[in-house]
Amino acid sequence: MASPPDPSERAVAALQSCFRSLPADAVPAVVDCVLASSAASPSQLFRALLRSSSPSKEQQQGVQSQSDHHADISHAAALCHLLLSDSPPEAKDALRTLLWSVFLPLLRDAIAIQPNLLHQVIALMCDAVSKSRSWDLLAATIVPFCIRSSAVAMGLSADDDSMLYHTIIEADFAGENLSRLLPLSRASSVLASLLRDTLERRRTILSAGLLTSQDVAGDLNALVHNLTWDLCTLVLKMFAHGHEYRSCAARILLQPLLISLADVSCITATFGTVQQKLSRSGFLECIWNSCISLFSLGRGERLDAYNILSLYFSTLKLEHQNTVLGADEVQEFDLRNVDDFWDELRKGLVDKDSLVRKQAFYVLKISLSIFTSSGNDGTQHCSSRSLAAFPAQAKSNAAVTKRERWANKEAKSLGVGEMGQSGEPCSSGQDRWKVFLLLYEMLQEYGTHLVEAAWTHQVVLLFESTPQSDYLNHTSHRTFHSQMESLDGILHWMAVLWERGFTHDNPQVRCLVMQSFLDIEWEHYKVCAQIIPRGFVLGPLIRGLNDVVHHKDFGIGGVYNSKTMKGAESFFSTYGQNLTRRDRIHLVWSLASAAKQDSFGRAGLMTLAFCVASCACQPDINDVQCATSGNEVAKCNGDAPGEVRTADLLDALWILSERSKQHFNPKYRLKVCEQVVKVATSLISATEIPLNHLLHFISTIPREFTDYFGPLRVIGQKWLVQKKECSTGNTLLNRLIDFPTTFVKHKQDEGSNLFDDEDVGAWESEARRWARTLLLVTSEEQYLKPIFLFLEAYCYKLSEQCPIGECIPIKLFIIVLSLIEELEMRQKKLDYQNNTILEEGSDRVNGLGNHDLNEKLAESLSLVLENMVIFSKPSCSVFWLRNIENIDLPYSIKGKLGGPSQRRLATSITSTVLQAIWSVRCISSVALWCNDYSSGDSLSSTFCFLWDFCWKVIQHSTNATETGAELHLAAYEALAYVLAVLSSARSSQFLDFVEGKKTNQADKFSLDILVTTFLNNINYLLTDGILTRSRRAVLMNWKWLCVDSLLSISHWCSKDESQLKRLDSLFSDSTLKYIFLDVIERLCPEITAFPSTMSTLLNHCSLENAGENSVLSILRCVRSVFDLLHLNTGYRNLTSVGISYEMMMQLARSSWILHLSCNKRRVAPIAALLSAILHPAIFPNLEMHQTNEKGPGPLKWFIENLLNEGSKSPRTIRLAALHLSGLWLMYPNTLRFYMEELKLLSLYGSVAFDEDFEAELSENHEARFEVSMLAQSPDREFTEVFINTELYARVSVAVLFHQLGKQIKEKSRLKSEEALQSGKLFLLRLLDSACVHQVISASKITGALPLDVYTFLRQVNDKDLSKELYKKYSSVHRRKVRVWQMICVLSHYVEDDIVGEVTSSTHICLYRNNLPAVRQYLETFAILIYLKFPILAEEQLIPIFRDKGMRQQALSSYVFIAANVILHSRQLTSQINHLNHLLPLILPFLTSHHHSLRGFTQLLVHSVLSRLWPTLQLKTSEDAVFERRCFQELKNYLAENSDCARLRASIEGFLDVFDPDLSGTPSGIFSARSEASDFECVPMSVMERVIDFLNDVREDLRHSIAKDSATIKNEDLAVEEHPNDGGMSELLQPSQDALNFQKKITPHSHREPEQSNNRVGDDDVSRLIFELEEDDQLFNLAIEARKHAVETIKQSQQELIVVASLVDRIPNLAGLTRTCEVFKAGGLVVADKSVVEDKQFKLISVTAEKWVPMVEVPVANVKAYLEKKRAEGYAVVGLEQTAQSKSLEQFAFPRRTVLVLGREKEGIPAELIHVLDACVEIPQLGVVRSLNVHVSAAIAVWEYTRQHYNRP
Repeated sequence: MASPPDPSERAVAALQSCFRSLPADAVPAVVDCVLASSAASPSQLFRALLRSSSPSKEQQQGVQSQSDHHADISHAAALCHLLLSDSPPEAKDALRTLLWSVFLPLLRDAIAIQPNLLHQVIALMCDAVSKSRSWDLLAATIVPFCIRSSAVAMGLSADDDSMLYHTIIEADFAGENLSRLLPLSRASSVLASLLRDTLERRRTILSAGLLTSQDVAGDLNALVHNLTWDLCTLVLKMFAHGHEYRSCAARILLQPLLISLADVSCITATFGTVQQKLSRSGFLECIWNSCISLFSLGRGERLDAYNILSLYFSTLKLEHQNTVLGADEVQEFDLRNVDDFWDELRKGLVDKDSLVRKQAFYVLKISLSIFTSSGNDGTQHCSSRSLAAFPAQAKSNAAVTKRERWANKEAKSLGVGEMGQSGEPCSSGQDRWKVFLLLYEMLQEYGTHLVEAAWTHQVVLLFESTPQSDYLNHTSHRTFHSQMESLDGILHWMAVLWERGFTHDNPQVRCLVMQSFLDIEWEHYKVCAQIIPRGFVLGPLIRGLNDVVHHKDFGIGGVYNSKTMKGAESFFSTYGQNLTRRDRIHLVWSLASAAKQDSFGRAGLMTLAFCVASCACQPDINDVQCATSGNEVAKCNGDAPGEVRTADLLDALWILSERSKQHFNPKYRLKVCEQVVKVATSLISATEIPLNHLLHFISTIPREFTDYFGPLRVIGQKWLVQKKECSTGNTLLNRLIDFPTTFVKHKQDEGSNLFDDEDVGAWESEARRWARTLLLVTSEEQYLKPIFLFLEAYCYKLSEQCPIGECIPIKLFIIVLSLIEELEMRQKKLDYQNNTILEEGSDRVNGLGNHDLNEKLAESLSLVLENMVIFSKPSCSVFWLRNIENIDLPYSIKGKLGGPSQRRLATSITSTVLQAIWSVRCISSVALWCNDYSSGDSLSSTFCFLWDFCWKVIQHSTNATETGAELHLAAYEALAYVLAVLSSARSSQFLDFVEGKKTNQADKFSLDILVTTFLNNINYLLTDGILTRSRRAVLMNWKWLCVDSLLSISHWCSKDESQLKRLDSLFSDSTLKYIFLDVIERLCPEITAFPSTMSTLLNHCSLENAGENSVLSILRCVRSVFDLLHLNTGYRNLTSVGISYEMMMQLARSSWILHLSCNKRRVAPIAALLSAILHPAIFPNLEMHQTNEKGPGPLKWFIENLLNEGSKSPRTIRLAALHLSGLWLMYPNTLRFYMEELKLLSLYGSVAFDEDFEAELSENHEARFEVSMLAQSPDREFTEVFINTELYARVSVAVLFHQLGKQIKEKSRLKSEEALQSGKLFLLRLLDSACVHQVISASKITGALPLDVYTFLRQVNDKDLSKELYKKYSSVHRRKVRVWQMICVLSHYVEDDIVGEVTSSTHICLYRNNLPAVRQYLETFAILIYLKFPILAEEQLIPIFRDKGMRQQALSSYVFIAANVILHSRQLTSQINHLNHLLPLILPFLTSHHHSLRGFTQLLVHSVLSRLWPTLQLKTSEDAVFERRCFQELKNYLAENSDCARLRASIEGFLDVFDPDLSGTPSGIFSARSEASDFECVPMSVMERVIDFLNDVREDLRHSIAKDSATIKNEDLAVEEHPNDGGMSELLQPSQDALNFQKKITPHSHREPEQSNNRVGDDDVSRLIFELEEDDQLFNLAIEARKHAVETIKQSQQELIVVASLVDRIPNLAGLTRTCEVFKAGGLVVADKSVVEDKQFKLISVTAEKWVPMVEVPVANVKAYLEKKRAEGYAVVGLEQTAQSKSLEQFAFPRRTVLVLGREKEGIPAELIHVLDACVEIPQLGVVRSLNVHVSAAIAVWEYTRQHYNRP
């Protein structure tokens, strides 16, 4: 028999069945009922329930539902209730079990499912502990368990500084609980909740005064203290760990900890014998130290630090603010007075990361709100300053634009300017903080216009006044007070605003802030300028000045200056005053070093140079400590400058000057270098600088600036030749004179004489720098004589003391060459200047003096020339070595990757080879110099040596080893220098040597054998495969340099009359052809030497494979070959000498590949390519242009590719236009092959200005020479003006056809006919492209032209030229302007055979829609045609004027055409005829409905009548008087009417622009460049000016009407008394038109009652009356139904009106409409009701606008509307954050409420704030400052609805 069930088990079963449905609060009552109804005792029931609390399977797996957790909580509540019924000892033991077995699992699972359950569990647990008086048990179980869980989660060991951590060991609990530690976030949440709950209980006990009266209360107090201590320790450790730990500590633990510290004030902990204390300020100091360590790390750590501080200050502001900062406790640590705190805030406010900036700004705002409210802020009164230093702020109201007025109004609505309305602006630090916060918030969040308004109102406030106490005594203030109470602090925070403004995302804001900074007249604020932080000046300010947006006017018109640059120069001039020399050098060095640290643009680098110069060029003061405020500034800023050596300063200036090299324009570089030299002369003594440093610095200054007549020569000489030297032996000149001795004797390495090309290059650079500086310092013979003597002495002993291979000879040669080259460049400069200067002067004396110096050097060198030759002969023997085996190369050559090609020789052989090369090179230069400046025949032996060397090198055969090939290559390198000298020498001696070497005694003298032998030998060396690829490229370069020198011999022979007899036979045709074929990869069949190289030459000696360094020399050779062939053939066709079609095609393709392989598009290679391939000797050959079955001809193919590539390279197409226009002018018969190319040039447009192009032409001699070799431009004046503009391509074509038009009347019939036909063809092609109506038959022009020339229509998008819809200044607009400009130039080519087609195309284009800029050229062309063919004017214009369907725009053009045809007819009879036939047809347009046509016609008719009134002929005598009176009255009206006079005055001068003699010429079309250079040289048309005038008049009228309308509406909205008004009449009438619609209907019988009675009988009248009565009944029914519907709407709607007139964004308005409809608002007020028609509005509102009463109230009338509503009994409430605004949940809305919404960003304007009865705001917990206006309104409307819905 089964035992009866235990009553406790039945009770447990009963309780568990109801736990899921019972709340925890109801559980005790149920438990009591169960106990009363059962025999179980509380202890039995407790144990039974405890046994049933073992985790189920679902609990173990963590899959419990929320209802399960509620049941568990109810279960725990039942256990707690039963526990309290036992005796205390048993209850305490049971509580321990309850904590571990029930509450711990419940805490673990509750947080995971629903965090808000945690508070319920904690409260239940603490209630049980409190009632059982067992706080010590809680401190020994759950609390240490959670602390241990947190420590283990962070990987920490047991610490001795924890008061609760170890107590868990002594507790009696199941050990398995330790194995299930809580995660960090759950443990932290439990601890935070426990601390909050215990704090609340402690406060309750404290308020009752029982804290010290009971042991239990003491246990609670001890728990709070110990828990606070341990959590503080734990939080600080979490701050030192990763981001997730810091986030957990700040998010969960920090706030309750701070609240606890506010309550307990101070905590004392004892660890053994050590007693420690924890206070509020101590914990803050620990937090700050943690933040300091985080600030120095990365972005994430900085964000965490700011987040910690923001949470800390937020807690202080929201909870116990007065307690924390009260005066009852002396603060050991005050964050307000920590300098690092403010420094970190300043850094955060200008951080690049927007999140960091937001967090820092939030910390600043909330900390200021706490600090400034904690007591006296140290306010000081300020002394007012004058506003004279702020010219931008003194702008009159009349000068303020509409945009500025609106911005100012908006800014005032946000509080801008409120501090400036009192008599004492910024009278306290708190006011300045308000200004700062407002300005920063503007920069951070608002638009440009508000930033502008804020700066206009507020920036000046921080400068208007300064503290009355002296700045130097500001250290007496505490740190917080000094932030805005000292001038130093104010400027530090101003620097934050400026830096933030300089880096703003919006360029307009950056410009505004920079301009406001520079507009301050710093001269009036010297102390302020000098106190500005040095870090700001050297960093953000310099980087801000580098921003291109501040220099929009930089470089315009070739002027390299800007307003920003001038302002920066002025500021730095003030900033650098009152500094000692030591401080100034440090400042200048720091500024100049910025060029090394950052990358500067053009304007930025020049600005930096001017700033550096303005700082440097200031007077110095004595180095007395603390003598000036500037010294104090350095101390306060912590910027005590260190010692800077003058050599370091010169290096920084060297970098600044070096950076200017990347900008090629010479004018730009001159201005930068000028400032750099000024700095050097101001702060550096040239005698104190090491010579090497000085030479390097001088080398960075472009040579043309310091040469004769250079702009920097004088200032440079003054600096270098200073009179302050301490002793005469230490002068710079003495060091320069001694340089050759020290240079030659100096050895690179001790005991080593070996050197390579890198060493020689360094020596050469150093010697050139020395020579330049030497001749800059002096050019007097007496100072240079020691140098000449040194050269003579060393050259005499060359062969005696200097064995081959040593470095002394080569250094000596380098010194000689450097001196010769420097003197030669100076002499060329002098010769050029002397040729251009007409008057006598000192310059010519200098030139003569320099010539004497040259002669003296030549005299000295001629004495030692023989010694040089003697030394060179054995040195050159290294070139002829044979049977040399390959030598192991150095590792520096084997392992080198990239860079210049190195000689593949052993180091010892390299040294010997270099010595030989430099000896020959030096002898050649010296011989040439002596030949030019000395007399006598002493040079014969030298030239003999040079010629023997040439012949020996040319005839030398290569050894079959790499070493032998390298030696041969070195010989060719030396040969290139020798031939370059011999070819330019003004002597025929070496030709005599050539003649003496002839082996074939032919009748004619030539250089054939020399050239052919040279080419065969060097080609063999190129193709035998011994040399590496990089070395073959080097040899290729030397090869073509030699060939170019040989071919250039003919140039000086042609200038020397004594050599003219030899000119025709220098090179035979076969030799020249051989050179040509060598270029294009073929072998001449006439030359049979070295046939074995034939196959390999095709692969290695090609033009395509040449290196970039060989481009110029190869192309020059091609050009020279064509020149000589053309000369030899007597200027006949070159095909007679074998230059075939295939050869030219190969040349064109190879040269084009070579051109494309060049990385940079330099001027010299492009010009050389054009002059070589498009050579005048080849261009006349029509076969080269024609297209055949093989494709386009060579030149045609080349030009096509050239112009296509020109679209990517503007300088390419400009140079091509220059050369081609000259060739086409010489050979107009080739024009017909290039219609497509002519059109491309006519439509071409590119960048406006290429400064590098001008720089290359001015600096690069090769560029100038190659451009001079191009074909002559048809008009040099136009070329000079337009060559570097985007217009030049079409200007060159226009000038070409204009010049051809002139030649048609002057030259032969054949040539003029070819030019005429080409012009006609091009004109018709352009017209056809503009019209795109049909292809014009070429047979109408000439039957011989090929049809495929018209296929170019596919290449250019002709559809663009015929478009009618296009934007102004678009690409289509530009192409249209260009094509019609060219058509106007071609108007002179119109003749009888094509005039019909031309006028037909013109009329098609005139009828289309075109912008005025295009139409004016259409009109000009039509006028020119009608003036040339007068009979066509009447035939074509009269039918057009009579066409009533003609477009108004076209009619305007035809009126202008007719008027100008009348005015400018060349014959009187034609003029009278046009006047009589065309003027009457124009007069009706005076009454046109189209305002522009009407006004335009008035102008033109008045012009015609005023000019031609005396010639007006009237036909019949009967009508003469009447017609004359009519015309007289019309003329008087147009002349005297005020509106017509205003119109004429507005376009004064525009009507007289047209000139029939100039309008069709290039000068007439492109003369407007200076006036309208921004758009294609297009002047403003008359029609465009008329339209602008009429638009201005119409705009004025519109403003006047709007003003009157606003006045009328304001009168209607005036406040009146409405005693019986319901208050919602106009809002509750959404269909007021429907209610009053009967007023709009006029019955038919009421229109004409008398006539009706006369027409109808009585029956009809009765019937009509009956019908009207039926209609009345229908109307009455409709009215009643409508009224019933309106009443229904009234009853259901709330008395809430939402005013959204300030909201302008359509999505927000649509959302508001939908919200108002959902909550049945009484009305919605908008600024413009037409918004409901917007598609976006309809998409969002979803027809809500149909059911919401909407009223239109413009923004200007909102104030009057609100006042009217208040008078009607409404409460006007604004949704805005103000100082007096109330929280939304605490505000009781009146039933009749008008809710006013502000603008999206700016809120409600200030002028409406005072109209409001109250302001409400929505509480916000986040960092972002506001909600979207629609979201805010929806929340407010719902709150109103919640308060009033379904309430009586």
